[in-house]
Amino acid sequence: MDHLKTLICLLDDPDHEAFTQVSNEILTIGVPALEILEDAWFNTSDLLTRSRIEEIVHNIQFENLFSEMSVWAASGGHDLLKGFTIASRFQYPNLDEEKIAADLNKIVRSVWLELNNGLTSLEKVKVLNHVLFSVNEINGSVADNNLPETFFLNSLLATKRGNAISIGILYIIIAGKLGIPIKGVDLTGNFVACYTHIPSDFDSIIKPLSEVKFYINPIVKGAVFSKKEIVFYLEKTGIEPTDNCFVPANNCTIIKLWFTYLMNAYTSTGMTAKAKEIKSFIGIFNP
Repeated sequence: MDHLKTLICLLDDPDHEAFTQVSNEILTIGVPALEILEDAWFNTSDLLTRSRIEEIVHNIQFENLFSEMSVWAASGGHDLLKGFTIASRFQYPNLDEEKIAADLNKIVRSVWLELNNGLTSLEKVKVLNHVLFSVNEINGSVADNNLPETFFLNSLLATKRGNAISIGILYIIIAGKLGIPIKGVDLTGNFVACYTHIPSDFDSIIKPLSEVKFYINPIVKGAVFSKKEIVFYLEKTGIEPTDNCFVPANNCTIIKLWFTYLMNAYTSTGMTAKAKEIKSFIGIFNP
């Protein structure tokens, strides 16, 4: 890595064209350059060099994250937890995945201890709701959809505060680890879940509505409701109902929705640069 160290020494050149050339060379090294760049940042007091190192580090992390998300989506997005973890690294590139796994397993075990084969679907949901919202005190509101800090998995587990989609995804992940067939539903401007008769991976063009037993609103402490209530909600809000409002969404659609809501949150809070970057992630999921 002597060549990399030489390139870093050139970052104090005030000429922008020279910086662009050096930056591009470092970017080709990619992730292996990060540790040396971070060491260089700590060992220099030159503000220009520090600023440029920060820019290069961000660009390397962004490109690596984009690549990981592209691979996850292209492989079918079968592991929702993996997709949510990758997405959360947009804001927290060094998040502790082992701690996330430990926190999730603790919740899963708490639910598992209260489950048994004799419970009905509604009783299983009641147990899940109790552990998540009473014992672990996970909370949030639809209004929090405009707060970027409520979107990320590690932040949600640490602060217990999320929004409709982050809590919804957590709810689905916990249920999935316990073999409870709960999926996400894109309710056009809101995000809910549904309890299915069997685990639903719809491949057909026609998605059978009979797969869904009932709907769940994780942001309202797991309240259960019916299709009729969805229709009423859509009519009240003036939203034209589509099939997506009533059937389970696949994991790629869920993460795409997460990025879309996060982009809107960044836009509403004036963080346009971040919103622009998020928009590029949404493009991964567009046909």
